[in-house]
Amino acid sequence: MTDENTCARDGCTFHVELVMIGETPMPTVYCGDSCADFEWFRRAIENAAPSRDVAAALQHLNALERLLNERVQPFEVGPLLESLYGR
Repeated sequence: MTDENTCARDGCTFHVELVMIGETPMPTVYCGDSCADFEWFRRAIENAAPSRDVAAALQHLNALERLLNERVQPFEVGPLLESLYGR
């Protein structure tokens, strides 16, 4: 059983972000856009027909997951950008 205040992405222990709905802060499912996007990509790859491109995408997704799990702060995306743009 997972803590409702913890990000729903496996391997992420950050607290979910809050969004304002009217004047009430409400929790979301993920700690931020990075984890939410990761899960969206994961579902898309899982539902894709097997191919070399899908296998390559899965390898990239695994590398992305390692980067996400190494974050110190939930919105720390510097290593993600560096890996994409080689900086």
